[in-house]
Amino acid sequence: MKYELYADVWFATNCSMDCLALWLCTKLMKQSCKRGRIFLSGVIGTAFALACFFIMRSYICYVITVHLVINPLMVFLCFRSRNVKEFFMQYVFTYLSVISLGGVLEFSRGVWRGSIGYWITVVVAVVFILVTEKVRNTWKRQKDTVVEVLILLEERQVRTKGFIDTGNLLKDPLVNRPVHIIKEKLLEPELEEGKLLIRLIPYHSLGKEHGLLETVTLKGMYILQGEVSVYLENPVFGIAREKLFQGDKYDVILNGVCMEH
Repeated sequence: MKYELYADVWFATNCSMDCLALWLCTKLMKQSCKRGRIFLSGVIGTAFALACFFIMRSYICYVITVHLVINPLMVFLCFRSRNVKEFFMQYVFTYLSVISLGGVLEFSRGVWRGSIGYWITVVVAVVFILVTEKVRNTWKRQKDTVVEVLILLEERQVRTKGFIDTGNLLKDPLVNRPVHIIKEKLLEPELEEGKLLIRLIPYHSLGKEHGLLETVTLKGMYILQGEVSVYLENPVFGIAREKLFQGDKYDVILNGVCMEH
């Protein structure tokens, strides 16, 4: 049985598959790699594979050469592995990516006919990876910006959640300190007994160009983010109502510069 091989179609298909697999590997292993290097590695690997296909008479030798020589070389050129263990993991993840993409490609052949099915599959795969990465990064940023907060008062301590708001750069003009925002209910006992000195500071926000914010100065505050602990002495808090906060996710909105101290 004879087959017709269109070298240009074969090269374009396999090169795009290799490049996509290498790119997917960088996402799975969370490693940074320039797109130009990914593309160049894919082109070199595919070019060597195509050359071997025409030169070698034995198909078994061709398969062994591709899987044990050319593909490992392509992975190494792309990632420049620092040790054997890292290279092995990169090689495995690249092959898993190829297998996954190959399965999607076979499925697409049953839906679309001709090469158009392959390129539709490639576009869908790229869009899916990008959207997945975007969602994951967004979730990670939200997770990283919600931290544990321990507020020290004169007679008690309050442990709660705080949101690091990079858009909150409000400062107390009197003491030149950043102003954090706290739910009123957390300070209700002290406010009702008149144990806190309330001061008014000017502020402006979206929809309100000029306003006055009630603020209090507390004894101290610990911000706990993973293994990082930041202590702020005599932090200034603006007192806010419930509607400013997103449900029960956090009770304090931390000033954007709080982790720089």
